[in-house]
Amino acid sequence: MEKTLDANVLILGKTGSGKTSLFNYIFGRNVYATGAGRPVTGMGIYKEAVTLSPDFTLHLYDSWGLEADKARDWKQLINDTLKAHDVAEITEWFHTIIYCISAKAARVEDFDLEIIDSLRQGGNQVIVALTHADVAGDPDNLMTMLQTIAQSGHVPEEDILPVNSQSKTLLTGKKTQAYGREAIISRIKAGLLSAISQKIPHIFEEEGREIIETWYTRCCYRIDTDLRKPGGISARKEKERNRLFTAYAEEAQSDIEQSYDTLISEAYRYYWKFCGHLEQNPVGFVKRPRKPLEALRMRLHLTDALQAAGENIGQFFEGLFKKEKRTAKHDAFAQFYRKGLAKYREQLYQMLKENTSKMKTELREYHQIVQSPE
Repeated sequence: MEKTLDANVLILGKTGSGKTSLFNYIFGRNVYATGAGRPVTGMGIYKEAVTLSPDFTLHLYDSWGLEADKARDWKQLINDTLKAHDVAEITEWFHTIIYCISAKAARVEDFDLEIIDSLRQGGNQVIVALTHADVAGDPDNLMTMLQTIAQSGHVPEEDILPVNSQSKTLLTGKKTQAYGREAIISRIKAGLLSAISQKIPHIFEEEGREIIETWYTRCCYRIDTDLRKPGGISARKEKERNRLFTAYAEEAQSDIEQSYDTLISEAYRYYWKFCGHLEQNPVGFVKRPRKPLEALRMRLHLTDALQAAGENIGQFFEGLFKKEKRTAKHDAFAQFYRKGLAKYREQLYQMLKENTSKMKTELREYHQIVQSPE
């Protein structure tokens, strides 16, 4: 039986900005009761699980008490909340971040821009929803708000979306229609792809550095252990160490490739599953890429460098063994070994960085393919 899909949605805005209505409009009518279970006083970000289907649960993180006079506290709270979800597991990310500003206000406050900037930290995509767009009054007011946000440099124009969450009849007798959902859904999907292309390479590089550091530590431990024993400095021991260093290198290569495969497959499996659930609710269509996901795979080609670090370490010290007397202190040899291993470790870090850059390019290209017309 397939595991239930969980998605995390962070939606913020001042009281009366239309957060609840927007959520209901995007994910289904009345799936989230207006004001139900909300505190009467205080401030914070509150989590509530909303079951959209037996195998799809949304975890809604909603702001309460968001006001300009508490800007510093809110920025700290937002920073802490984002950090808590900035982890390797894609299921723990914020898959959608929406900031609501009521178009009825006809202006964007500096406080709004500060909060949006806080949300953007760490490469997060933020959708700014200009709610109550049907009662914004003069159309120029709505355009001015959009331009103010775009010119702040915090949000690209395509992520600033006027929206009317409910069809209604105004006091003037004019009837308005709900609109904006398709545009928001499109940006939600684009945002998750963008998060994958930005976060996965960073996570991969961190995991790769940990793997390389483990390889270095294992080699150093072996050196320290060998040199404490009688006969630790000998041709036979040197050959044995080279064999072990090569084995460690092969394990590190395998671990790095496995890290890449796991991160990529889990991220895109989640993406298509998430989009599939949105489609069923229904909220727009899901575009499949023109080439299979497997086309993203690439070999990292770290093997040569890793093996060089194992096989060539003996050559690196060949001259030293000829020059040094056999009675030289063991710690001096250990220091030489560490210096050589550290040199190769830096080369591996650089190669990992280069491959991470290639990964970013591949993911951006895939990102474009998924969103481009057939």
